[in-house]
Amino acid sequence: MAESDHPRLILKNFLSTEECKELEFIHKSCSTVGYRPNVFSTTLSHLIATNSAHFIMPFVPIRERLKEKLEEFFGCEYELVVEFTGLISWTRGASIGWHSDDNRPYLKQRDFTAVCYLNSYGKDFEGGLFNFQEGEPKTFAPMAGVSAVTECFSRYLHSPH
Repeated sequence: MAESDHPRLILKNFLSTEECKELEFIHKSCSTVGYRPNVFSTTLSHLIATNSAHFIMPFVPIRERLKEKLEEFFGCEYELVVEFTGLISWTRGASIGWHSDDNRPYLKQRDFTAVCYLNSYGKDFEGGLFNFQEGEPKTFAPMAGVSAVTECFSRYLHSPH
């Protein structure tokens, strides 16, 4: 596929410093062991189940803003349905190989992946670059407040270095 077949939307300053800090507080307060070693997660269903539903409110306007930007950029004919919203943190030793977020039969309905960063590479942490196999940019250094959106079939890697 040509590079143009893998468009990316990079939204600098998408989240304010205050929004990043609020979401980081929620995650540090409510996270649980994640889906792989050295990963922690906070999902909306987890917040509801743990009687912390009031923490969902900051997510709603951010998620809607991001969905609108995505629909506009990718020229979506119909309104998208958000399948998953959560906060994920990767601690020292966490890694994941090359993958796309539609890489299992039960995930084939996924069309896009959006990641919003709450902290910055080189300032708040080392390692953890976001790499793509195809298209540009090839490597993305996470920065607080920046959102990266891509189509799900674009394979990417959260690298430990």
